[in-house]
Amino acid sequence: MSRPNLALAALLAAPMALYAHPGHDHRDHLVAAEKNPSTEGVAETPHENAVTGSGDLRFRYRPDLSELPEEIAKGIKKAHGGFAKTPDGDIYFGLEGTGLVRLSADLKTKTLVSDSDDMKGGALHNTTYVKKDGDLLILPDPARGRVYAVTLEGKTVATIGRPAVNDYYKNADNAYRPTDADLATDNVLYICDGYSPGKYVLTADLEGEKFFDRYYGGPVEGNGRQEGKYSTNHGVTFDPNDATLLIADRERQWIQRMTLTGDFVEGFDTAGGDVCDVDFVDWNGERLMVAGCLKSGAPSQPGAEPGFVAILRDGKVVSTLKPKVDLGIEEFQHIHNAAGVVVDGKLYVLCYGWNPGCFAVLEHIVE
Repeated sequence: MSRPNLALAALLAAPMALYAHPGHDHRDHLVAAEKNPSTEGVAETPHENAVTGSGDLRFRYRPDLSELPEEIAKGIKKAHGGFAKTPDGDIYFGLEGTGLVRLSADLKTKTLVSDSDDMKGGALHNTTYVKKDGDLLILPDPARGRVYAVTLEGKTVATIGRPAVNDYYKNADNAYRPTDADLATDNVLYICDGYSPGKYVLTADLEGEKFFDRYYGGPVEGNGRQEGKYSTNHGVTFDPNDATLLIADRERQWIQRMTLTGDFVEGFDTAGGDVCDVDFVDWNGERLMVAGCLKSGAPSQPGAEPGFVAILRDGKVVSTLKPKVDLGIEEFQHIHNAAGVVVDGKLYVLCYGWNPGCFAVLEHIVE
């Protein structure tokens, strides 16, 4: 039985002040980093045969695919971003204090693409791929109150600043802390202001770098769930199948499907998980929804557990992946985001641990 890196665990246990609770290339060092993987930010599973999940969606930890170059690994404890999947299979994410990171389509190579001030500074959050005037990535920065559009090389091509669409935002004392954004087929960028008290879903013109007047949402009132209102509208994912938006309403532990005009369509329960965002993956002739859940309820609640990844089939949770509980990866107290990818016909789930930080690749077990 192998044991987690205790020195690393102690390092990552240091307090962090983050909002989760209310360029230029350097080609030489990029190449060197790819050749020198680090196990920092990567925890060993205590048992090589440990599995997580249920039914036909069970997974094991792949430590080899979870290795990171040193210059990425040293910043992974601040991992706060989502995974942006491109049509050619490459995957990107923004890492606070480090920069823009690319994972190769085979999941073997991780490269620091850009450490420009836009990509390294602030508190980069979810990352989204969009096809607009070429390949672009959208990265919100809740610390600076901005949303960036960058090329796959990390060059900033558009910056959207603070909105002024209603009385809340016109008051400069009120925070604006965007957490996620996605571009819909109406050519509108939908932005979740999840880390501010506003809790609005805003609309913006990416080319014009300005906001439209249209917005919806706002904070949920009282306990329980409220259609079209949010506790933390943490993530937004455009669903091209029916041109709707999936909003991860974190503390209410559900996903709200909304029309582009802000009408509630339906909700998906996340089995007690504080859901951060949603990803779709087509595998084995079906479309699965992968949802990273920060944690399972408040620590004081009976049965509360560390974060997990919920996999939904036809809107119902059919498998929960528990890296800390089932696989013994101590750094996975909180799971901030997750994504499903298919490599050579095999299904993998990528996930982040946050506070403390960790990155892991989980491989589907073929019976």
